[in-house]
Amino acid sequence: MCTVPLDDEVLLARLRERLTDVRFYSLDNEYTGVPADSDTAWQALHNAPGARLIVVNALLGIYKVVLDDHRWYLLRPSVEFEPQPAAGPSEAPMTA
Repeated sequence: MCTVPLDDEVLLARLRERLTDVRFYSLDNEYTGVPADSDTAWQALHNAPGARLIVVNALLGIYKVVLDDHRWYLLRPSVEFEPQPAAGPSEAPMTA
């Protein structure tokens, strides 16, 4: 895991645009069960003392905003799956 520099405004703007699925984890590393607002996580990154943005998995686009008191936000891209067409009967020609 590596820390993302907070002075790169272009990178932060791109990440903010992409990372819209946000979850908040409390002091005991338990997911609170309610998705957090994306703006809340980004505000915490800029306003909380000692907060930092960490790359968890660059390939999957998963990041953490780690707060000073060990609470953290998990940030990842929202993925919307399109329904697949139902499998129909085989179109193979019949042979005699």
